[in-house]
Amino acid sequence: MLTTTFLSKDQILEYGTWLKAQDPQTLHNYFGCAIGPESIDTLVQKFSKDPKRNHFLIAKIDGQWAGTIHIATHSKEVEFGVIVAAQYRKQGIANVMMDEAITWARNRFYTDLFMHCISWNLPIKHLCKKHGLTPRNMMGDSEANLQLQPPSPASFLKEQAIAQRNWMALFQVPRLSLKHN
Repeated sequence: MLTTTFLSKDQILEYGTWLKAQDPQTLHNYFGCAIGPESIDTLVQKFSKDPKRNHFLIAKIDGQWAGTIHIATHSKEVEFGVIVAAQYRKQGIANVMMDEAITWARNRFYTDLFMHCISWNLPIKHLCKKHGLTPRNMMGDSEANLQLQPPSPASFLKEQAIAQRNWMALFQVPRLSLKHN
């Protein structure tokens, strides 16, 4: 079952641990270049020193991290960085996280959303277009942006429904496999 959660400021280092467990191609697609464990540690340390501007939405499948969105906030703007582990791709996880992160940003009165799209990362470009982000070419790569709608009663209800889904998942009884001989 897919659930989502935001990391607390005390859990930000877990984001780095998860990133370092990803394969080199996944990291290359996310960062746009090869990146090693030391660079990830430096980046995560920077994020952990500024938890009010760095938020992490985590998608889990049956309790295992499947993907993340790093939400960096700047004044009235947010920037998203989306990554899904290779074994969980093409299951709609990025779409669910993106929808939830956009709702979260709207409900906190952010007005502009940006994402950097590496030229060869076609799935991210498709995700951006699917969620209404307009790409703008920047020397081969692109920046996609979206003017966020102000919050509405429907967006607040949507965020509450997501929270309820995640809460209810805590009480789901695992399915038992009954084998007949």
